[in-house]
Amino acid sequence: MKSRKIIATALTVLLLLSLQLAAAKSKPATEKNQGQFFIAPEVAAVFAAGVSTRTNRGDIPMTYLRTLYLPAQQNNIYPVFLFQMKNADLDFSSQAETPEVLKAKHMAFIRVYRMENGVPGEIIKERNIHFDLEENQQGFQPDALNYYSIAGDIYPPGSYLLALALSTTDFAKIAACYTEFSLPDFAGIKDKLVTTPVFSVRDLQMMQAAETKLLIHKNSFVYNTLLLAPDLKNEFKANENLDLFYFILGAKPDSASKALNLQVTYKFNKDGKEVNKMAPQTVNSPIISQPIAFTFTEVTKNNKGVETERQEKLLESGDYVLEIEILDNVSKTKGLQEFTFKIVL
Repeated sequence: MKSRKIIATALTVLLLLSLQLAAAKSKPATEKNQGQFFIAPEVAAVFAAGVSTRTNRGDIPMTYLRTLYLPAQQNNIYPVFLFQMKNADLDFSSQAETPEVLKAKHMAFIRVYRMENGVPGEIIKERNIHFDLEENQQGFQPDALNYYSIAGDIYPPGSYLLALALSTTDFAKIAACYTEFSLPDFAGIKDKLVTTPVFSVRDLQMMQAAETKLLIHKNSFVYNTLLLAPDLKNEFKANENLDLFYFILGAKPDSASKALNLQVTYKFNKDGKEVNKMAPQTVNSPIISQPIAFTFTEVTKNNKGVETERQEKLLESGDYVLEIEILDNVSKTKGLQEFTFKIVL
């Protein structure tokens, strides 16, 4: 646990510095790159035909999963768009010169509309991204499902519609889907604590430098100099850990030390009943990178209330709700967030 706190402290310092650099290099999405947009005409026609009715096009099977978001500088937000595809639907093939390697080449496009009274309005961002994949021929699994991420732009708070398309390089096949997403106004938080979406990571790595080009990542996403691999199924074995990652927002620093003083308490609920409540933890960083084991201590007492046995146990299989209770010891404001997951055999 001590080493993880050191990592979290390092993340705080590094991310605050790196996000300042990102803010200087990346303009908010309301700036239209001097009026230039970057959607191929074939894809633009598909968007134009489908956006009003949100009619998906499934030339290539694609499922949109969810939108995560993280804070950026100057009250902007960093959204992460996540979608899923099966290997067999990506037309992997081998070349004569490298028969041991399977390759698939596509193009991805995003168009983001500002929502105005529930209707897509101004187009504020367009992007095209090369979507090139490689897999080893040996061990290739056609039925394997992977998720992919698009992230790198920052947006001001507001409500938006994302149009996402994937096409073959000749545009003979075009898939398109539409999803609304909202980005909160963190600057407007008063008298409460909130968090960014809570997720558990399978892996977290520090990169040497932030990416300067928008890329699609497989089973992971980039947040400036962090490469995070969320577990989007939220299914775990009892001998594994939750490895939570989220930001706490709305806390006030101490006037003297300028440091945060937060208290976080985790409570496991199953079928509406409390199974385990962990001891409160004190943290001084808005970034939480928190491993939590699925173990708890069961205490047995006799009829006089005297402890007779103490036994370490694993959580049983089933569906759980993890309640995250947050207290700001400086302002005395509170927050409550939930994370649902499943323990499987």
